[in-house]
Parts: sequence; structure tokens; C-alpha cells
Amino acid sequence: MKVGRTDGALWEAYFHHDAGEVKVEQAMFKVRPFDKKQSAYFIAPGHNGMTHKPQRWNSNILQNPLVSQLQQAEKAVYSQHGEDGVLATLLGKIPVKHKFIVEFGAHDGVNMSNSRHLIKDKGWSAFLIEGDKRFYSKLSNVYKGESTVKILNSFVTPENINQLFTQAGVPADFEVLSIDIDSIDYYVWQGLTEFTPKIVVIEYNSVVPPDVEYIVERDKAIELSGTSKEGASLLAYDRLAREKAYQLIYTELSGANAFFIHDSCKQYFPGVDWSELTASNLYQAPQFGELAGGKAVNGRGYS
Repeated sequence: MKVGRTDGALWEAYFHHDAGEVKVEQAMFKVRPFDKKQSAYFIAPGHNGMTHKPQRWNSNILQNPLVSQLQQAEKAVYSQHGEDGVLATLLGKIPVKHKFIVEFGAHDGVNMSNSRHLIKDKGWSAFLIEGDKRFYSKLSNVYKGESTVKILNSFVTPENINQLFTQAGVPADFEVLSIDIDSIDYYVWQGLTEFTPKIVVIEYNSVVPPDVEYIVERDKAIELSGTSKEGASLLAYDRLAREKAYQLIYTELSGANAFFIHDSCKQYFPGVDWSELTASNLYQAPQFGELAGGKAVNGRGYS
């Protein structure tokens, strides 16, 4: 395992924490939570961090064939978690008219990107927005000379999102919208009123249990970014989605992202029991990050 000078806090969090104990077993790290209700799990060593084999929080939902299929499809080509594989499977079921994705924050265009695989390997067009000038500089280099990819250094707000999309020539019914700005994500999606993406993937705060509707106060969203009080809960997003005529369809194993499809796409998923696809059934507790804070229901969460 490659480690660096900044890894001390991470190692300390895993090996010395009141939420559980860690031992080396089978060439992996075995984490045993002190909470007897939670089962032990293994963390495999990786080249740039620590990962593990997550489990479905509500295993009964795997009886739904679509959820089971999407879970097996999880794959990261450039995405941070399993987004690439889930998107590919969903797009294989619905008509793809424009082959167009919008992503913000787009980061450096490669690492943790939900758009890179579609652009580079599938020939998609895109509108990529990144507010951080450091990442935008790298994003510019990646897509320099690419006529089918428009990039913008800007912060997205509920007040400007429709205008930004219009100015960039985004199709009204484009296929995929990926929102990851770690702050006012909820309010931005709420403010998108003039465009109807078929699929929306957005990060939710999985520290918050599935029966709690939580939305960070807008004026505190940036201040609370990266803490257990950031963003919005899955239930909050589910209710917003229903108001906007979207259906919660999947949450990835990491407990990071939720996927929604527009109601007009339901016809392409015959036999699916939509009543089963609720925030309560699809909720995933966080299975990423340090064993610090322990604010989530599974003893994990944010530092």
C-alpha cells in the first residue's frame, strides 16, 4: 500500500477509535464495530486510499430485480464510486436522443468524474462546470480543442442555473445531470425549472437516517460542507424529486449518490414495482470515509 505523510490521521482513525477495532486478517483490514447489531467487514488495501466491500443496508430490497441488477452493475471507470456502471445500465434501458451530459462540479474532468467515461469512451457531448479555478485549469487542458464539450468556470446557483444551461445550448430534455458541489446541491436542483434531464445523480447526506427530512440552511451550506450536517437527506431528495416528477431508482453501495429518473422514463422499465423504491428501502448508510465522528447509524460518517 502506498502511503504518504498526510495519512497519519486516517491510520489513527482506523486503528484507534471507540466505534470499533481493526485487525489485519487475510491480507486485509478486518473492521469489527463495537455495536453488536453491525457485522464486521473487510477493507482491502488500495493504491491511493482505503476501500472495502460494502453491503446493502436493507438486503430485502435486493429482491427487486432492478435494484439487484444495478448493484451488480456498479463500476468505476473514472467515477468516484460505482456511478459509471449504474449510468451505463440505466442509459441502456431508455432512449438516448442527444447523448448529452451536464456535470457540476466537474472537478479536473477525469478524477471522480461522472462524465469522462461517456465523453471519452462513448462519444457524448457535455457541458461541464467547475467553480474552483485550480480544477478548472486542469479541466481546460483535458478538453482543449474538444468542440463537443463546453466548459465553464462558474459557481452554479438556483438563480443562474437555467440561464447557464440556455447559454451553453443544453438540450431541454438532455439525458444525464450530475450534481456534486457539496453545498447548495438541493437548492440548485430545485431551481432547475426549464430543463428536464432523464437521469439525475446527486450526492445525499447518508449520515441522516432515512426517516428524517433534512436540508441544510442555504446560508450555512458552504460552512457545513464536509461535515455531518452538509447537504440534504435521502428523504428530502426523494420528496423534492416527486414534486419535480422524478422517481428515486437507486442508491449506490457507498452511501454517497442517489439516482433518479424522470417519470416519463418509467415506461421503459416494465414489471418494476415502483412502490418498493422508496427512501426507506434504498437508504445506504455511509460506507466511505474515516471511522471518525461516528454520527451515522452504522457508526461511520464524517470526521
